[in-house]
Amino acid sequence: MKTKIYLITILIFTLAFNLIYAQSNPAVGLKEIPLTGLTTVDGYNFHFYSVDGKLNIGYSEVFIAMTDKSNNFVSEFTVSNFCPLMDMGMSKHSTPVGNITKVAGKALYKTWFSFLMYTGQMGGAWSLSFNYTIGSTTAKLLVVSHETNKYNISTNSTVPNDTITQIGWFKDRHCTGAVTLPMVSSCGIGCGTGAGNMAGCWNGGLGMFIYNATESGSITKDIARSDAHFLLFDAQSKELVRAFLISLPSDASGKLSVKVTGYRVGNGISANSTESNVPELTAGSIDHYLNAFHVLSIEGVVIENQAKSYPGFAVKTYKLTPGDLAPKSISAVNNTSGATVKFTPPANARKAISNLTGYKIRVYNKSGAIQDQFTTISNDTTVSAVNVPGLTASQDYSFTVSAIYPASGVEVESGYSTVVESSIAGITLPVDNSPANNKWLQSFSYNNVYYYVSVVNPKSIQAGCQIVKAFINKRYDLLQPFPVVNDGFKILATPFMRSMGHGSDGNTDLVWNAADSIYEGTLNFSMMGDWHVNLKLYDAVNNSLIAGTNMDAQGNGSTLYFEFYLDSALTAITDVNSNGISVYPTLSTGEITVVSPNEARINVMNLIGNTIESCQSNGSKTINLNVQPGIYFILVESSGKTVVQKVIIKK
Repeated sequence: MKTKIYLITILIFTLAFNLIYAQSNPAVGLKEIPLTGLTTVDGYNFHFYSVDGKLNIGYSEVFIAMTDKSNNFVSEFTVSNFCPLMDMGMSKHSTPVGNITKVAGKALYKTWFSFLMYTGQMGGAWSLSFNYTIGSTTAKLLVVSHETNKYNISTNSTVPNDTITQIGWFKDRHCTGAVTLPMVSSCGIGCGTGAGNMAGCWNGGLGMFIYNATESGSITKDIARSDAHFLLFDAQSKELVRAFLISLPSDASGKLSVKVTGYRVGNGISANSTESNVPELTAGSIDHYLNAFHVLSIEGVVIENQAKSYPGFAVKTYKLTPGDLAPKSISAVNNTSGATVKFTPPANARKAISNLTGYKIRVYNKSGAIQDQFTTISNDTTVSAVNVPGLTASQDYSFTVSAIYPASGVEVESGYSTVVESSIAGITLPVDNSPANNKWLQSFSYNNVYYYVSVVNPKSIQAGCQIVKAFINKRYDLLQPFPVVNDGFKILATPFMRSMGHGSDGNTDLVWNAADSIYEGTLNFSMMGDWHVNLKLYDAVNNSLIAGTNMDAQGNGSTLYFEFYLDSALTAITDVNSNGISVYPTLSTGEITVVSPNEARINVMNLIGNTIESCQSNGSKTINLNVQPGIYFILVESSGKTVVQKVIIKK
């Protein structure tokens, strides 16, 4: 797991301008959970909320917000990799954790935990670690410098007003001779893995012959190569075409009808005396310059009634822009000697036939000037993170990552890093022993792997039919969070009243709801009383039973189940919690726990009002009732308040 690093603070100098602030408190209606240690190394603060301001054993939904140093709520941040860990000294384990989602329209994230234990149980304590980012990666355009063949991504870039869009066929200028109009086919350039076989035709000046269905007759070689008929791609656009060809299926080879949008650049590409090298990269061999076309987007299109036009372009969109040549999502993470710069490689990386050979990391100081030398990565396109050592502590830096295409003399530089990435660890979580809003949590084993079922809805069970929702989590690693399992199971839930000897109609299986990413079904509780809900887990693909058993006629024999008592005074899927006093479970074989915030007097009474047991409690008391099965009442008197809770003892 990641830990906080204090050696160096790397702040992006553009960060303060890129943060978007929430207009108001996004957590209105929620209560903040009292946690410490949520301040980042850069002075930002995280805030955790829940409905009641607590974390409880079982299912607990939490919401996360962030404020800056001035206590303004920040919109541009993310959280990830929540890892709660229970440490009991001799052993440790994590717990089921929900997916993280952004609350629509708010600077707020939400997730959930199903805590298997409460703080202090077996001497254990919960801690939490998680990762975060501050800032955002914004969309960027390309600025072209024709003198250096260096292409920078900048939010300040502009595009010439004479942008045009044309359709036509890929052609090599060097191979274009006299032409019969209209042109109805492309060169035989390969696609997919065959796109690397471009050889001499690639060197002579790749471009597009403009298609015009109304033209006819023949034109000479010189006219065919003129600006009126041919768009000669500049060096960076050639690399974009190569990436485009690599992205296509192999059966598109030689059927390359495309649409390009861009603008003309006078004297935009160098050539040698015979124009066999376009661009000519050796300075001493440059003889003259040709007019060129800079591509802003390229997309495969079907030209109607043309057999040499690839029909697959009508089925799937194949489109690239210059930004696809550059690394994206640049972020900086503190490390012990400087920073780790992370990025997403361009789409054409890690492909042997790509001209991409490596990356450059540039370090910029607070004034926006390049500091010292470039950090260069040569001949390695498999990387996505680079360590940058030797930075001065407590200074502000920004970074860019450039993709290098030496075969065309092209370098495509990303925008500035606009995200600070780090982590927080060691947060102590106070998980209460009091019942949660929904504490239905059961586990089962399948193929030697543990799974956990958390019923999360409804918050209150009522008599009658209601929608029930649940998550299933899989334990891959005891010390890592148990993630949500999407699909694959079916839950058969069968309610039964043992005291009355009957079940209920109108129940439906809990199956995967893909739209809401949760298991969903219905349960019907036809009357008040003690309910036993038997669970059976099935493989949703082959409908085979993988956990749970059938009940007998008396409702016995369950190995996977929930139990609760339903009456007009207690309708939640919880045990009672009134005036800070908790009594649980309400259905027991004899062991009852009473929790109170202060000293309490506890009396156990039978149905005719006789007191059968009395005791004192100083916070928490477990009572072992050696009585006949039946209904009893627990009276708890504390601080002038009295709570009466009905319990059922079964054997």
